[in-house]
Parts: sequence; structure tokens; C-alpha cells
Amino acid sequence: MIDQKIVILIAVRLKSVRLKEKAMLNLFDKPLILKLVDRMKQSKLARDVILCTSTNSHDDQIEILAKKNNIEIFRGDELDVMSRFITVGIKKKARIIIRVTGDNPLTDFELMDQMIYDHIENNAEYTFTESVPHGTRSEVINLDTLIRCHDLIQDKSATEFMTWMLNRPDYFRVNNYVSDNNINRPDISLTVDTKNDYKLVSQIFNHFKGKPPNLKKIIEYYDSMSERYKRKISDKHLIDSKYKINTKFISDE
Repeated sequence: MIDQKIVILIAVRLKSVRLKEKAMLNLFDKPLILKLVDRMKQSKLARDVILCTSTNSHDDQIEILAKKNNIEIFRGDELDVMSRFITVGIKKKARIIIRVTGDNPLTDFELMDQMIYDHIENNAEYTFTESVPHGTRSEVINLDTLIRCHDLIQDKSATEFMTWMLNRPDYFRVNNYVSDNNINRPDISLTVDTKNDYKLVSQIFNHFKGKPPNLKKIIEYYDSMSERYKRKISDKHLIDSKYKINTKFISDE
């Protein structure tokens, strides 16, 4: 039995460039962001699911939607995503934060719970996975580790890319979780960044009548689909971004 306070924090904004206001796009019968919240609420270990958006007026729609659906929401710095997470984590007296991004409505709750168990068992500070499809992953982070990382980074406005900042074994106890072979498919992308991505994910939600099951069954259906909308991982627009964004710590040379 896990007695530590665990909260799921979903980073979401409407200021997307490649696909306008994608968090509000409909998936089967609800906006994408609500489908993601519904999926995260199926976790057996996390107590709260909270939307973390910015104070930019463009994101007012997210707050209106959240309040209408009785979903907790926090609004903070537009660029410093890490500061939003830290503020909510402290407010909730959380020990562990689960990071989820708002363009991944197929984030897997079963895998998430497995990662939490593994994180605690290995006394890790940061747990991630690279073995499952893009768009289904989450990250497990100790709150005190996130605070320490935030104090160390040079450019606070780049914390949207906190994965690269936390994956520093020279500073933190990093745990790379490897999934079961049935879902071990890093060649698949199920994130929603483009119009074709949206069409692909919409097909999946429609096939499962709005309630996609576990990741194994989603992958089985994906493999049966036409190649028309499937994205090649080599096409991902962020593939070289790590070398263009300042993810360095103050102590780095």
C-alpha cells in the first residue's frame, strides 16, 4: 500500500502553433483535454488530477471548461511550467508529481501506476520511460527533486522541456522504466501535434466508442489501421530541439 500523496498534473495551453487550440478539439463526444482527464482518473494511486495552465487570457477557455466539469485547475507563469507544478505540489502537500502533457489523450494509466510502484521501490527521484508509444508516456517526479532542479536551471522560461533537465543522472537518481514487451513500441506516435495526428487519434477513440482500453489493445488496433495517418518518428519536429534550447544548469560549464 502506497501512503505517499501523489498528484497528476497536466500541463496544457491553447497557444499551440501547429494545431490551433488542440486541447479543445473534439474526441468522440468530449474535448480532448476532458478525455485525458477521464483517462487519468482511472489511476489507482494518484489522488488528484489537476490542469496546470497559464495566466494568458487565451487560456481562459480552459478554466471555463474545467470549472464547468468540476476539474481542479491552476493558472501560473506562461513559460515557466515547472513553477506551476511546484506551486500546486506544495499546495497539495504532494510527495510525488506525475507529469502529463495536454496533447496526449492516450496517456496510459496502467503503465503510470506501474511506474509509480517502480519509482518508489527503486528510491528514484525521477522515473521516465522510452519503450512505449510516444503520446502514452508519463513521468514520475519527487516534488523536492523538482524544486531542486528548478533552482539549478539557467533558463526558467524553457521548463516546458523539463524532461531533458530532469534526466540528469549526474544530479538526480534517474530511473528508466522498461515496459512489458506487449506495449514496448517506441516506433509508434500517438501524440496530437498535427491535423493528421488528430485524425489518427480520433479514429482510435471512435473505434473504442470514446473509451480506449489498455495500451495493449490500442496498439493491436493501431497495427490494423491504414498507414495513411501514421507518423514516422523521424518526422517529429522536436528531434533536434534539445540542442537549440537552454536546458543547462547554473553549475554547467
